[in-house]
Amino acid sequence: MHSLEDELRELRSTGNLDEVTTAQAIALERRSVFSVYGELRAALYAAVALVVTGVGILVREHLDHIGRLTLIFVLALAAAACYVPALRARLRRTGHSTGGEYLLLLGALIVSADLGYAESHFHWLGANWSRHLLILAAFHAFTAYALESRLVLSVALTSLAGWFGIERGTGNFSPWHFATPELGLRALLCAAVILMWRAIDQRTNAARFREVLEHFSANLAFWGAVGWSSNAHMRLVGVVTLLSLGVIAVLKALRSREESFAVYGVGYTTLGLCLVIGQMTDLTSFGAALVLAIVLVAAAVLRRLHDVLKEARA
Repeated sequence: MHSLEDELRELRSTGNLDEVTTAQAIALERRSVFSVYGELRAALYAAVALVVTGVGILVREHLDHIGRLTLIFVLALAAAACYVPALRARLRRTGHSTGGEYLLLLGALIVSADLGYAESHFHWLGANWSRHLLILAAFHAFTAYALESRLVLSVALTSLAGWFGIERGTGNFSPWHFATPELGLRALLCAAVILMWRAIDQRTNAARFREVLEHFSANLAFWGAVGWSSNAHMRLVGVVTLLSLGVIAVLKALRSREESFAVYGVGYTTLGLCLVIGQMTDLTSFGAALVLAIVLVAAAVLRRLHDVLKEARA
């Protein structure tokens, strides 16, 4: 395996690198030190998920003993405690630690659970109960900007998407059915709102949340197009929309060198086309062969796009 250790020492001897930087680079080259940042984030995310699950189990098992008002108050206190480190960091003008960022995410999730629980039992909003999701979206968006948290912004966007999925429907709770035209319309409407949000963010917030908003809107738009494609009455519109979004996503990937959008464009388009073929052919031998061919072509296209983007970043 080729090592750059000799070149690093040469740069040190010519004065292009200082001793500390050289030592760190050589350690990385020897793999005697390595980053566990990704693993740490995954562990923290799992910890947040476990805590939220534990809170749900605790509420279910001990609700009668705790009492509703007491439970709401305790959850509010727990959420407030999670916000304290982020508030301190903001006041001191220092950045969040990774642990502090995920603690803030935990607080946002507890707030969502607390308000949802309170609304389900006390019916403060009456027939407009689903609007508590819009209230949560506004609250989380405010705290995300105030505390500069992308994770909390993702919670805000999830709440907004949930509100579109419920409030834009018949007025009653009805989960998005995968193959209904309403799914596509709601998802695309929500994606359009988030894109407008992105434009405002770019003007007023120096586009600090651009990536979060773009990725969220892209996924929503593609899922909406897939929903249309899988519906017999909207199939043609859905396929055209899906192909158009796929082209736009790939062009954006080539322009911005963000490989994720290439994956979105090719992956979602492949999924939608495979669903259409599966529904139209009932996955006969011919249909299965077509699906296999589409998947193989998609894999080849993704590989080619990966190579192109890798060369562009070099």
